[in-house]
Amino acid sequence: MKNKDPFCMRGWGREGITDPIEVFAEIFSYMDMGGWRRLITKMAAHALSGSIYRRRAPGDVLVDMKVVRSALMAAYALQGATGKDRAATGQDLCCPGSYGTDKDQRRHWDDFPRNLSFKEYGHPYSVFKKRFRKRPLSHWINDWEQLVTAALNPCNLDGERLVLRTRTGLLKLLEAAHVAWTRDGNGGFIKQHIAQQPNGQTKPAPAS
Repeated sequence: MKNKDPFCMRGWGREGITDPIEVFAEIFSYMDMGGWRRLITKMAAHALSGSIYRRRAPGDVLVDMKVVRSALMAAYALQGATGKDRAATGQDLCCPGSYGTDKDQRRHWDDFPRNLSFKEYGHPYSVFKKRFRKRPLSHWINDWEQLVTAALNPCNLDGERLVLRTRTGLLKLLEAAHVAWTRDGNGGFIKQHIAQQPNGQTKPAPAS
């Protein structure tokens, strides 16, 4: 029987999506890249300190946990893809159109892929391949769920190295997903506002 929800989006997003790039679109509509970066960083800090994370309601955080799980599953499905890879330059990072999702300049720093190297920014799909070669999908999901559980409870998670590795790895995967969505989906603000029609006219691009 065909799986009608291959990326486990039930309860937070549109079910029935089979394209991983569309999954990324749902994920970054749910929360922008800056929000994910702050959330994961806070989760890691609370998991190490033993203090309870209270910025968001526990029920909302558990939904967030499911969204990241879907992101990991979509990234895993794309580890053999290439997409629109290209050599990255400093000029690319000075042009928000390469990674930005909004014309509002205040959002550009949130969208900026600060955890990716130049090479990873140029080849975001290679991040998926590298991360899942080092650690299987089930381990990434388990590490993330442990991080969230520890952040919501008055106990610290043993292993600072594990927490930092999980935080950095998750941010790399999400930033690579964001870049892939910007280039290959309708994530970039240039694509969001203008799409070329066959007759040469332009129209607003559909939101993905």
